[in-house]
Amino acid sequence: MLAGIAELNFTQPTAVQQLVLAPALDGQDVAGQAPTGSGKTAAYGLAVLQQVDPTSATVQAVVLVPARELVLQVRDALKSLGKHMPNLRVAGYYGGHAMREEVKGLQQMPHVVVATPGRMLDHLERRTIIPNRLKVLVLDEADKLLDLGFQEEMATIVSRLPVRRQTLLFSATMPDKVLTLVREYLTKPRVMNVGGSNATTLPESLVLRGHVVNAADQKPAALYHLITRPDAGRSLVFANTRDRVEELTRFLKGRGLAAEALHGKMLQPERDKSMMKLRNGSATVLVATDVAARGLDVNELDTVVQFDPPHEAETFQHRAGRTARAGAVGTAHLLVTPYEQQKIQNWPSAASVQWAGIRPPALPTALPKPPRPSTVTLHISAGKREKISAGDLVGAFVSVGGLERDAVGRIEVFDHYSFVAVPETMAEEILEKMQGAKVKGKKVKVALVR
Repeated sequence: MLAGIAELNFTQPTAVQQLVLAPALDGQDVAGQAPTGSGKTAAYGLAVLQQVDPTSATVQAVVLVPARELVLQVRDALKSLGKHMPNLRVAGYYGGHAMREEVKGLQQMPHVVVATPGRMLDHLERRTIIPNRLKVLVLDEADKLLDLGFQEEMATIVSRLPVRRQTLLFSATMPDKVLTLVREYLTKPRVMNVGGSNATTLPESLVLRGHVVNAADQKPAALYHLITRPDAGRSLVFANTRDRVEELTRFLKGRGLAAEALHGKMLQPERDKSMMKLRNGSATVLVATDVAARGLDVNELDTVVQFDPPHEAETFQHRAGRTARAGAVGTAHLLVTPYEQQKIQNWPSAASVQWAGIRPPALPTALPKPPRPSTVTLHISAGKREKISAGDLVGAFVSVGGLERDAVGRIEVFDHYSFVAVPETMAEEILEKMQGAKVKGKKVKVALVR
């Protein structure tokens, strides 16, 4: 465990880790309220992994989260923390792909399961997961689990778990419905608010700016102006509907920006592709509905823009908190009409917004040359099911593709395909060399992700 922490360069505990770790390691139930980006995954992850016995082929911990993206994020975080624990198995299960793939993988029972409630209940009903040796249950993003209507599934899941267990619950906010959950599922819990007495705490390093336009039709030009500033960096833009997401993505692409869309009606491979391109830098803008407000973990996300105002204060907080995570500096912008401003400025979570009118410059008639991403993403037609690892891909891109090891960018390996980021200037040359190449003895197809 200590080797994993050292490798991640964790030297000082965050506030949530300082409060949560001691009682959680002591076996107590914990209900923790913590702002986004506060390090709570490591807080409960360390406590969970400390209790796991990798020599026992049983499910010993279950982590329930509200979204597929969060399943992947938490699974990968726990794997990194437990990297040096011999034979540790951490698995993630979620809807949107074939159940048979997950059942096949369960021939080797994982020690820790991270899952959405619906898919976890499917496995319990099929008896592909039997949690009779469970030690710990974690409910992460509890407020969102309830907002998405998972109350009934969670109640059924909890009824099938051993009564003698530890339960850890975390939530960005603590409305009455979450406190009811605490009373029902936790035993004599330690209740702690890492954000202090104010339930709407946002990271101190986050700058909130509100831009008031005279009319809604000025918003696209204002958005373009904000995300093409030299200091905008990597940007996440929120819209309230998937039609608006598609419309804004087309608008930004038409202006020469490397923009991607993310919404709930996209197939999982498409969502994986959009997320991957933002994470590895081959997209500079992601336009998303609130499906991305939870579980989106992107390093160096500099800017958030709320193009459409959220309907609730909680949503405003979750959106803004996607940047300035873990002490990094970030800016969250809101684009509003005067009518929309009247509603938002009364929210406690918006008290620190710096409001100003904006008259965006006219959009240029000639297509400008915005900053191009330095990397592009390549799709490889093999993944975990073909026993391909990130190390195998690095080896192939170095030996066959002619890349220096340091030039190989972010790699993500999925069940049947993988993504590799490479320098944009060398992409065509690498594509040519990699056609028909073999990775771990298997011939693969390599294509540019557009």
